[in-house]
Amino acid sequence: MFRTWNLYRAAKAVRHAQRLSRPEMLALQERRWRALAHRVFATSPFYRRRLAGLDLDCCALSDIPVLTKAELLAHWDEIVSDPRLKWDALHEYLHDPRNWGRLYHGRWMVSMTSGTSGAAIPIPHEITAVDWNNAVYAVRQHPEAGKQAASPSLFFNRRPVVAALVCSSAPTVSASMVATRPLIGSLMCDYRPINVTSPWHEIIDHLHQIRPTVIAGYASLVGRLAQAKLDGTLRLELPAQGGAIVTGGDSLTPGIRSLCRQAFGIEPLNGYGCGETLGIARQWQGMEHMAVFEDMVVFEAVERDESESPSGTLSDHALATPLMDTALPLLRYRIDDRVRFGPPQEGWPFKAILELSGRGNMTYLFSVPEKLVFVGTQLLSVMEYQPLVALYQFCQTGPSTLEGRFVLQPGAEASAVQPGLEASIRQCLNEGGCSKVSYQVKFVQHLEADPRTGKVEQNVPFKG
Repeated sequence: MFRTWNLYRAAKAVRHAQRLSRPEMLALQERRWRALAHRVFATSPFYRRRLAGLDLDCCALSDIPVLTKAELLAHWDEIVSDPRLKWDALHEYLHDPRNWGRLYHGRWMVSMTSGTSGAAIPIPHEITAVDWNNAVYAVRQHPEAGKQAASPSLFFNRRPVVAALVCSSAPTVSASMVATRPLIGSLMCDYRPINVTSPWHEIIDHLHQIRPTVIAGYASLVGRLAQAKLDGTLRLELPAQGGAIVTGGDSLTPGIRSLCRQAFGIEPLNGYGCGETLGIARQWQGMEHMAVFEDMVVFEAVERDESESPSGTLSDHALATPLMDTALPLLRYRIDDRVRFGPPQEGWPFKAILELSGRGNMTYLFSVPEKLVFVGTQLLSVMEYQPLVALYQFCQTGPSTLEGRFVLQPGAEASAVQPGLEASIRQCLNEGGCSKVSYQVKFVQHLEADPRTGKVEQNVPFKG
């Protein structure tokens, strides 16, 4: 009953927020981050030191120092807001798979980051904050902010069936979100989790059994499913009315969008978030770009010196301040993704994300024999202008060698693509100071997913 009431309150507040004017939205956001700052000052020894000397009623958000991942790792036990939350205790709790998806002390959803960008971190989320996140996804599905999405039928055989492609072989956020869904949510929507680290034929078989109306999961996996639909391996039709593809967790590239349109006749909807913050932005029906959940999170685009990025430019990195979650409070938490904001879509008070770069970004360390550092984002930028390439992956195969693996759009010929692709990659490496790095272009039928996460990583540095 508590969660039902919390969901009702959250949905009401979410619906109200999306009808605000832009100035009213910013005022609501400011009230919430100030309230969060006051609360963490009272409960967190780390923030009591960090915020000392600031007038939390008058200071600007930019007056609060940035929190890095290294600081989060070093001070985790002092940052959390409850003495029952301890790093060692949560590691021990998650060591037992029976606890994955269970609420810790009946209050916190606990998961673990993947560790692909550094050390894995245990992340507790207040279940009330999780329900606010659930409310956002339930309410904001109409292309106009002032209108509600149609309520799903309560007749069980007419509920939308969602194939939730999650990594359930580890205590991931995606799997935990599905496992902790409130009972009332199951009355409205039938979620069927599929473990993305299962053998490929099992994933296909599960989809054939479920016959979903909605597919939700990693963009890279959705791209591979679209391939399977086009080659006849996947025999699944999504309905014209009510059918949807929603992605998150990695980059929804132009190539994947094109494959989905060809295979399912549906434009996929993009999403963005991370394990530490939950959802940050989502593309809804009728939107060209993702809109930031600005009533739920402050999301800043900043330069290398942490100053605000000029309007319309791609930032050096981003800062996130989740507003509803106090379990592991994050004030201006650094995220190494680059973002370019745009104005709100007409009728909505939330700013749009016009460009997002760096998701799954990795850094290559080459030796030729001098040591060179090359950022993988530069290679991904090249791929934005390769319309005949559907899927791609760059893999460092040695200290001074790089291999590009490419899946072409149906009907495209390798001979037509290879010369321009090779020239663009060579130019990109040269401009990055890596003229001595050799590379190879390789065309393949499909790309293999990382067995730990189920994602197809776009940059794979050398592991030797």
